[in-house]
Amino acid sequence: MSCGHVVSARRSPDNALALTTLRAMTARLADWSSPDRDPIPEKYTWFSIAWRLVGVPAMALLWWALAFLPWTRPPLTVNFQSWPPTLPVLFTDLEVAVFGPLGASLVVVALLRRAGLAFLSILLGLVVPALVTLTRGADTHGNVFNPTQRYVMLGVGAIAAFVGLAIGAAAIRSLKALGFFALLAVDPAVSLIAVLLLDPRADRSWLTRLALAVLLVLIAWRRWSGVLVWPIFFALFWLLNLVRSALGHGAQTLRHHVGGQDSTGVVTDAMASFISSAWRVALGTSWDIFWPAAVIAALVIAGQRVWRRDRQPQPTGGQPA
Repeated sequence: MSCGHVVSARRSPDNALALTTLRAMTARLADWSSPDRDPIPEKYTWFSIAWRLVGVPAMALLWWALAFLPWTRPPLTVNFQSWPPTLPVLFTDLEVAVFGPLGASLVVVALLRRAGLAFLSILLGLVVPALVTLTRGADTHGNVFNPTQRYVMLGVGAIAAFVGLAIGAAAIRSLKALGFFALLAVDPAVSLIAVLLLDPRADRSWLTRLALAVLLVLIAWRRWSGVLVWPIFFALFWLLNLVRSALGHGAQTLRHHVGGQDSTGVVTDAMASFISSAWRVALGTSWDIFWPAAVIAALVIAGQRVWRRDRQPQPTGGQPA
């Protein structure tokens, strides 16, 4: 084969399309350090290929652990009762199916900074547990899976996962946006750390305060005026806690609801009643967690301002002799 044939074969439309697609999937997203740049292509090496082959399954496992590992570890137990990985398939676990994948996807895309690789990791972390779940007829407590509930819950988890991917891909372009949207990932991250490193009876509120302090610093890191939007951050934190608690209350109501056909109406009324009666409690609890985090973040931002001011060159005055 002549050299011209080799060049033409390499430049065939099919090869060019495949190469373009591969580069687009593995290109690093423009993040907060270069928000106006297009996706950044990277050269292929044996190391980068090996890293991707190992990194995608590792991130898939991290995604599942962030989303669902605390759910498989009930309080005061030390044994893994849901291995290999499974997914929640009962309406009573709706809170887990929504907020777990949502926050886990944000973490994965922020770590990888590559939309295609993050998509593959999330897809792998979702498909394998889903296949394992679909092959089982009962959960670890002997309850028979309802087919309708199973498919609906798997769909809810998949939608939440890819919504989190889209949010993360957009949020990493700005430190301020990342600080706000990463609020969705605080509870999954704190829950995973608590399950792996802390006693089940230990208070984990200090972990939440540290995570919130990091996010507050991100919001105000570039410009100190970001401190002015901290009240909005607190309001979102409070609303997120209130909605999560309301979903959990609705799930408990559904669990104890016996008979009747209007289960949706019962759960909706229970959630509305919970929100109207518990919003003040949620507000007080959220404030008790938030204000120490705000103090820590304010000290960090103040120290950063002083450090930057001291590093600025001082103007030289006076006349030469």
